[in-house]
Amino acid sequence: MRNEFFTPVATYRIQFSKDFTFTDLEKQLDYLHQLGITTIYASPVFETTPGSLYGYDITNPREINNNIGSLAHMRQLHVKLRSLGMSWIQDIVPNYMAFHCNNTRLMDALERGTISPYYNYFDIDWHHPDADLKGKLMVPFLRKTLRETITDGGIQLSYGRQGLGIATGGQLYPLSARTYRWLLSILPPGLDPVKEWLTEMKSNLLQRRPLPEWEAMKNLIKPPRKQAFMPLLNLVNNDENLLYELLGQQHYTFTASSEADFRINYRRFLGVNKHIALRMEDKAVFEEYHGFLHRLYQEGIIQGLRIDHIDGLQDPAEYIYRLRELFGNNCYIIAEKILAGHETLPERWALQGSTGYDFLAGVSQLLTDEEGMEKLGRFYRAHFPELSQYPKLARSKKQLVLEKQLNGEWDNLVREAFRLKLVLPETDKAKLKTALGDFMVCLPANRVYPDSWPLAPDDALVLDLAVEDAILRNPATGTALELIRAWWDSDKKQQQAAAALTLLKKITQFAGQLSREGLQETAYYVYNALLSHNEAGDSPVQNKCTLDGFHERMAVRQYLAPFSLNTTATHDTRWGEDARIRLNALTIFPDLWIQQVQSWHTMNHDLVTLIDEKPAPDLNDEYFIYQAVLAGLPVSGETGPGFTAHVAATFLKAVREAKVHSSWLMPDTAYELASLQFIEQILDPNSAFMDSMRTLTEKLETHAHVFSLTQALIKITAPGVPDIYQGCELWDFSAGSGDGRHSVNYTLRRKLLASWQEGDTHGHNWPREHIGTKAAVGREKLYLIWKALQFRNAHPAMFIHGEYIPLSSGDRNSQIAYARKYRQDWCIVVAPLLPAAHAGSKHELAPLPMPANSPLKWKNVFTGEILTQQNGRLVLSGTEAFPVALFSPVPDHKFHR
Repeated sequence: MRNEFFTPVATYRIQFSKDFTFTDLEKQLDYLHQLGITTIYASPVFETTPGSLYGYDITNPREINNNIGSLAHMRQLHVKLRSLGMSWIQDIVPNYMAFHCNNTRLMDALERGTISPYYNYFDIDWHHPDADLKGKLMVPFLRKTLRETITDGGIQLSYGRQGLGIATGGQLYPLSARTYRWLLSILPPGLDPVKEWLTEMKSNLLQRRPLPEWEAMKNLIKPPRKQAFMPLLNLVNNDENLLYELLGQQHYTFTASSEADFRINYRRFLGVNKHIALRMEDKAVFEEYHGFLHRLYQEGIIQGLRIDHIDGLQDPAEYIYRLRELFGNNCYIIAEKILAGHETLPERWALQGSTGYDFLAGVSQLLTDEEGMEKLGRFYRAHFPELSQYPKLARSKKQLVLEKQLNGEWDNLVREAFRLKLVLPETDKAKLKTALGDFMVCLPANRVYPDSWPLAPDDALVLDLAVEDAILRNPATGTALELIRAWWDSDKKQQQAAAALTLLKKITQFAGQLSREGLQETAYYVYNALLSHNEAGDSPVQNKCTLDGFHERMAVRQYLAPFSLNTTATHDTRWGEDARIRLNALTIFPDLWIQQVQSWHTMNHDLVTLIDEKPAPDLNDEYFIYQAVLAGLPVSGETGPGFTAHVAATFLKAVREAKVHSSWLMPDTAYELASLQFIEQILDPNSAFMDSMRTLTEKLETHAHVFSLTQALIKITAPGVPDIYQGCELWDFSAGSGDGRHSVNYTLRRKLLASWQEGDTHGHNWPREHIGTKAAVGREKLYLIWKALQFRNAHPAMFIHGEYIPLSSGDRNSQIAYARKYRQDWCIVVAPLLPAAHAGSKHELAPLPMPANSPLKWKNVFTGEILTQQNGRLVLSGTEAFPVALFSPVPDHKFHR
């Protein structure tokens, strides 16, 4: 069986930045190829704001970011990749671009207004009813009000490379055509060269030209030297009224950052002011944005696409249709989609799958002891009764975000209902707004996609249930909520139906972002029962996946999504993949953890600062800090200023995202500084706290290292395509900074891999020599990944198309076992689960009942040991040396039963 499209065997996520460029990747391609990687899975490579660490704040989607390389170098990489039989999947960001002066498309709209071809490229309401915003784009980046900023000299008419602009916050904004006319009216006498330049600029600005032609024209209209402009600059900048009048001439208006939370006339992405959304539903915008990307595909430089946060698009189905139409069926396309609960990708989406948050959650849940998790949950809820009702907490945080951060967008949706004539003009706007807010807060995390009329019955049911929940939550808005329910009445006339569909698309698009902001970016930083489950795709509660449940998930995955990524770490995960496993190991010893936390609280009581008679950190934040220290502590137990700074940065992000004691917009410096002082004191390398933390960590590592190997083996052999995040082939105990900013020691990785390859004929001796030593780097993990990927590369069809056959079952089973089978090709996977730790064993694997008609003789890929079935069972000896096993049939056809 062959796929009709390119399919990777194993991907390796690369997070490009100025510290890891195309040159750096090229140096590691041989290593990655030898490891068994077939596909580079690249973060965005296009032009970004200066100093970008992520690549997602794109300013130009049609140029390569020169901080990481060039198009010529990308072509060079392609030649090297092709020679190694490797390929490239490119991450793309269709939702938004950076709100920055380097974004020439946006600046062109601000400079030329309606004449600009990019006037409607971004999701801007140029007809906003607010008098200050009508015909002007809100630019919400000031620290103070506009008047205060002018008085402080924070905004000035300034001279730049191409002439005049408005300087503020280190950026230079363009002037509109009417500004040149206004400047000519106030120009002091005797400035003839300046007058000529202003006149020429005014004339050319009013001519319709494509952006490249206009940019070339501006380069030809060279301004006089800065000295010639000084009388004009001094005149305007020394007169506040003149400067204020100048600002009024623009197609934009400066405001304080905080104002965007309560009124706004552009669509932000995830409530971030610096993310200005694109009108990707407009076919012209789609074609312009993807033109260069398509060229890379046509040249063969890239073979696949990863769509960033597809739920942020207004109509994902239409977007995917256009993308598939442009790139064809052979292109491998996956989407970042957080699949909540048992949600699956809509069947109508022509995708190969998702980026694997659901897989990450499933494996983490499998490697969590259910009873231990419940005991930790009871302890947490008993100490924090105000947080004990998680559904209530989740909705309150969504409401908080709606009211404090997204109020402007909320108002815009209400106004859209009136504009589309879906409510009568005399409808009480305040009551409608309240009802709409309650409705959106009650919508589930699973996004609804109203892309046709009448709505699909399942979608209508979800909307109906949200209305019912909202009525229970706030009966006073029942009448208004029934009015909202009428929007998806299937009996609507054609014109009304079209209007209703338009509004519902916008509401569900916004509700999806509200859910992400309220839950993953707020509630997940408040509810701290066990931090390893506060990840996208997972849940702080309801995190139960039994062995039988996991087998069922994998069977469904093989049927519905065999080409989705199997990931255990991404640039967005809060905790390194091995840090999560270490935290999960606490569920093996819940009583020990509870006793330890109580002891630490007493031990560190005097280090807590009282601010207005309230503790800093408070008890919930203190509990977070203890888990963060545990998650990130190096295996060696060695700490220092670097580790302290890491924990401090993790805490600061958490406390601001939680929006309880502090926030990004209004940091409570007193609370933060007191908490950071607490962290610094408890992390003194010689403190009693650190001594006990090291002891606890060492006890956990006896088990956590083994379960990290289980996680890695399942990722590589279960249905789906294994994805290794950059550097995670060794231990990953990062915390709160999964964005690729940490450096990766490839010299060490290459050295380890080379040593095994040279002696691979005796590779089965390696585990016995090294497992059990205090290997702080995780060499056993690298060994497992290398051997398992080599095996997967040798049997690609078995892992993509093969059956998934469970060989173990039962809630308290001490191991997971399954077979993969495609035609006559077999393998057996066996690895310990947490009940093995409860039993006090050394994670030795139990004898395995074998499937009927399976081969009799098997070889352990990791140890080289050959085993033979005995009475339909495989006795798994030698697993103390290497506690997980991957078996391949010995190629001898006479050994079958």
